[in-house]
Amino acid sequence: MVNKKIFIGLLIAVIAILAARQVTGFIDLTADQRYTLSEESLMQIQKLENPIKIDIFLSGNLPPEYLRLRNEIKTLLNIFQDQNPKITFEFIALFDMENQTATVIEEMSAFGMPPEQVFQNEKGNVNEYLIFPWAVLNDGTRSVKIPLTQKRLGDSESQKIQRSIQQLEYQFMDGLYQLSLKEKKNIAVLTSHGTSESAKIYDFLHSLKPYYNLANFDFKAPLTPQKTLENLTRFDLLILSNPNEPFTQTEKFILDQYTIRGGKSLWMIDTAAIDRDSLFNLTGETLAMPKNLNLEDFFFKNGIRFQNKLVRDIYSAPIVIAQGNQNDTNYFPFPWVYYPLPNPSKLHPISHNTGNVLMQFANPVDTLKNELRKHILLQSSDYIQTRGLPAVIQLEEATQKIKPQDFNESAVHLGVLVEGHFKSLFNNRVKPFELKTFQSKGNSKMLVICDGNFAENQLERGQPLELGYDKWTNNFYANKTFLRNAVHFLADKDNRIALKNKSIAVALLDARKLNAHGDSWKISMTALPFLLGILLMVLHNYVRKKKYEQ
Repeated sequence: MVNKKIFIGLLIAVIAILAARQVTGFIDLTADQRYTLSEESLMQIQKLENPIKIDIFLSGNLPPEYLRLRNEIKTLLNIFQDQNPKITFEFIALFDMENQTATVIEEMSAFGMPPEQVFQNEKGNVNEYLIFPWAVLNDGTRSVKIPLTQKRLGDSESQKIQRSIQQLEYQFMDGLYQLSLKEKKNIAVLTSHGTSESAKIYDFLHSLKPYYNLANFDFKAPLTPQKTLENLTRFDLLILSNPNEPFTQTEKFILDQYTIRGGKSLWMIDTAAIDRDSLFNLTGETLAMPKNLNLEDFFFKNGIRFQNKLVRDIYSAPIVIAQGNQNDTNYFPFPWVYYPLPNPSKLHPISHNTGNVLMQFANPVDTLKNELRKHILLQSSDYIQTRGLPAVIQLEEATQKIKPQDFNESAVHLGVLVEGHFKSLFNNRVKPFELKTFQSKGNSKMLVICDGNFAENQLERGQPLELGYDKWTNNFYANKTFLRNAVHFLADKDNRIALKNKSIAVALLDARKLNAHGDSWKISMTALPFLLGILLMVLHNYVRKKKYEQ
């Protein structure tokens, strides 16, 4: 009888194990549904046709926070694999190979995957970790690299890891999207009117190439205005970075009709002409003059009015100033109130959760009442002071003590998205040239950022650095993330940024408590199950003995 019960029990266990192997997936019981993929992610994964191999280099000897990130990556990729077995992945420990550390760093950096140095205080000792937070997706014909950590100014390691975990689904889905993208939208980049040099906007444009076809566009090309407009309307979006020369009425009419016909535009523009080189010469000063672009009526018609002022904000980025002579020269960072650090709005997908962006010599902008919808994406702090133009700017202002009582003006707008039904500036006006297909109104979008240098990266020995990185202070700002979100939104790819806004509450261990009580926690977690087993065994024997005594 007993043998029969044992046999039935074993049979049930075997059947349960075999049934479990046939069942894939799991139930997500987390409050924030962190392990539930979005509908778009599910559709994109399920329709993958080619096998995808994912190599993750976040492996080897890792500090505790990065082990948590690694485990979250493994869980997410297991979910991907459940949805489509064509996805395979492997964690690769670079330093487990027979390679010298310097060789690994050099080769990975050459592929655009530099390491991160992480310092951890563990039991009073500072340990250094060299980590490669990168993954590479390959479909057999192309490869896409994706970052696994997200940098933001002022983040602690724990905050960085939490944000990185929140962005994992977006990062991997973005890589899969790049591999599967077959048809790209077209973007024009204005090269006339003294716009930003190509080397200074290289990193921004380079970051768009996996998603879009990019082409230069010159309003001054020897073509008829009708042909120029026809060529421009072939593009879904026009990017204008720091124009410095006035637009003619004909060019303004082309811009007007491009917008009315559904063309989107991204403007990085300011109203102050500043010679920055003069600021760092022997005199240490420069003159900020009003810049005439002849676009006031164009923007006014679309509900935007620029102020001929410079914003000085207490919440600002530092600049580095040399002090001393020759061999005794030292470099010190000083707060520079002309470099405001607006915190992007949390109420719009473009700016939500992007982090602080850097603006330089920004101008305030007013929004005017009309039928168009305006979204304020960038705004100064509540502690600002504005200066009218022209204005003399002296570098020594950075070394002077800031007086908070002088910064008593209200917050101003620095970045505005305008969308809706636009009306032509040239309704009931003489047209600069005859256009048989003139349109008086149409639906479109326009983003205006009140800083011409917003998309410009720094250069190192003539080579472009990453947009948002300041080589002088080693700070990293979120300009590229903000702009890439903006381009996706303007190009009607809102779904590309929806996953970025996914919020996950990650419970990370307190490093100080872990160092103080880690050993006792390990002993407790090891000993308690063992003691509990002994206790249950003793209790079982006691109950059995009592039963037979009766």
